[in-house]
Amino acid sequence: MYESSAHPLYTPERARRSLAYLDGIVRQLGLTFLDSNEPDVLTFTPNAVPITHRRRPFDQMSKDGVRTPHAISRKCDCIPLPNSSIATEQSSSSWSFTPPWDPSWTPEEMHKESCRRLCWSALNLVARYMSHCIAFQKEPSDLFLTDPSNVFERFRLFPGEISQRGSNEHKAQSSKESTWALYCRSMLLWIFCTTRLRKNAFSNTETTDLAVEAWSETLEIQDALDSHTCNLDMALLYMCREYVYKYVYFVPLVRADGGVSSGHAEAGNSPQFNRKQAEQWLYYQSLFIRRVKMSIHHLGDQDGHLFTRQPFQVTWFASQVAICLALWEEDKSLLDALEVAKDVIVPVDVLNTLWPCPMLLSKCDDLHKRVTEACHSVNIAAPLPPNCSLPPLLRGGP
Repeated sequence: MYESSAHPLYTPERARRSLAYLDGIVRQLGLTFLDSNEPDVLTFTPNAVPITHRRRPFDQMSKDGVRTPHAISRKCDCIPLPNSSIATEQSSSSWSFTPPWDPSWTPEEMHKESCRRLCWSALNLVARYMSHCIAFQKEPSDLFLTDPSNVFERFRLFPGEISQRGSNEHKAQSSKESTWALYCRSMLLWIFCTTRLRKNAFSNTETTDLAVEAWSETLEIQDALDSHTCNLDMALLYMCREYVYKYVYFVPLVRADGGVSSGHAEAGNSPQFNRKQAEQWLYYQSLFIRRVKMSIHHLGDQDGHLFTRQPFQVTWFASQVAICLALWEEDKSLLDALEVAKDVIVPVDVLNTLWPCPMLLSKCDDLHKRVTEACHSVNIAAPLPPNCSLPPLLRGGP
């Protein structure tokens, strides 16, 4: 996590080497296979979409490729953690809801659950790394955790899933549909699509079949996300949707007749949405960034922890700006992409001030320049200079 964060010695190569080192540890210790004898463990076939549920038929889509909402309305069974729980908001710098930890577990059970969370946390770093590479049109490194034949053939139980055993028959919600399970499922789908489908490793027929299966899994995940009215962790649910949206960003767009559109981005080329999907993603981003910008003026409070305690967010926000620019370059009438890019630049400037890093500052300055030039080319207001977007606390003002 440290090496993926903004610090004075950060470089992309140093971050990549550190991730490869972590990847090697997971591989050498065989941590992804410790649950192979568990009855509820997921089993994925090599070169196949990592699908958790197969009960849903392929849904039809509208002509513009936008998801058709599922007819059945469900609600989750989530119950907020008690105040006495070990996993409280104060102990989590990233998420407001962490999986339960049962103090009655045996040492062996605690060890296994620790290994599960280590594996999923490592996969989280890998997924973020790949997102950053793809956003900046850099080819990601080949890692053990991104190779379907190594990871998807036999993976682990989801974080906290072991604590839900024995209660599923009394719940409408499967343990595979908890907020953390959905987050892990969205990461698995994203990594499969970026490592396999994006590289055109299959024939046209195989790609079509895999794209249909992947789309079906995204619908399952979205339906499950819609059922979570608990709002236990909005940041976690947001990241789930982010990976689902990114799936359609890089994978062939499946038409209602089961075919694949010609808008698929080749490896190394700019990613592509169709316009409706781009507008959906931008709308969702604008809502999220609006809430983020509100917390900028509370840096000294808990609401400001996104900035004051999470230097690893610099690369993520920078990636969002790069995606907005890529969308606008694909369709220069999509001015909302530039408006969202301008909004995202504000938290980027704040994070760069709080966590100065020469390498990332140079990259973000380049993004700022590109957004400014794009705005000038279409006669809309350019983003403010970095110093002007900072709150008084960082400018040294009253």
